[in-house]
Amino acid sequence: MRVSIYIPLLAALVLGLLGPWVARRLPPATATRLLTAAAAVTAAATTFVLGVLAFTLVARLAPVAELGKWSARSLAAASPVPSVVAAAAVLSVVLLAVTATRALVLRARAMLAARDLCRRLGGGPGELVLVDDGPTGVDLFALPVGRGRIVATRRGFARMAAVERRVALAHEHAHLRLHHHRYRLAVELAAAVNPALRPLVPAMRLATERWADEAAAVVVGDRPAVARALANVALQSQRPEVSRQTVASLAFGGSQVVPRVRALIEPQPRRRPVLVIAAMVLLLVTGTAAVDAEQDAEHLFEHVMIGASGR
Repeated sequence: MRVSIYIPLLAALVLGLLGPWVARRLPPATATRLLTAAAAVTAAATTFVLGVLAFTLVARLAPVAELGKWSARSLAAASPVPSVVAAAAVLSVVLLAVTATRALVLRARAMLAARDLCRRLGGGPGELVLVDDGPTGVDLFALPVGRGRIVATRRGFARMAAVERRVALAHEHAHLRLHHHRYRLAVELAAAVNPALRPLVPAMRLATERWADEAAAVVVGDRPAVARALANVALQSQRPEVSRQTVASLAFGGSQVVPRVRALIEPQPRRRPVLVIAAMVLLLVTGTAAVDAEQDAEHLFEHVMIGASGR
């Protein structure tokens, strides 16, 4: 196996470090899609190469070698992967499998809790439902279950000015219409299987919130008005409680308000095709390295299977 097998691991580190910086300089819709694709490809590639590295050690176990019909002794002699690296890969695969399973279970529970909350609140898909007290401690949020609900407390909704209501509802409708929860889920799961990608999770939250802010600005026709509404609602909102519904909800004034207001006051980000092309090249190199690792592994095991009769 060539050194290229380690390229996806290096790419994950680069993406975790530079991804949030790149996302802040792109239009939010572009940033959201690019982060999701980058996280998914990188997580898949790193998981695969870790599996290949780990298997070079696991395959030396007598029962595994017997099942695969190759020589454990020949594999140990021919493998270019140091035993300590293979052992670290085995440990990483086990730990990351546990982490990813836990993240998936927690997210599934959150969505089930949100579905149950939608059923109890009533209302139709995408409709606004007014309640006395916010079930998550937030005055206004979207529940992205099915076609979703928009939930607001009567007190919080009543103290909003008319333009603030219009902005907030347009923002939450954008979350539901554009399926922002799916992008967030994809990046969260990618970060669960590769901790180097964890900086992309808050970056994705910011990108999707900025996307919804810009969608609201299109409806209202005034970006500074959206910035003012966001700042006012955020100042008046309650402090969110930590709950399963909070994990699944998307709140208008509940996430990274300062950079969102700044983004709305400043000119809209340029497309910056150079950054997009650079990211796509990184993904292409990462995918190619994973394919090369698979071919190298095939050649290695073909070689040791030829000598299997000499065990």
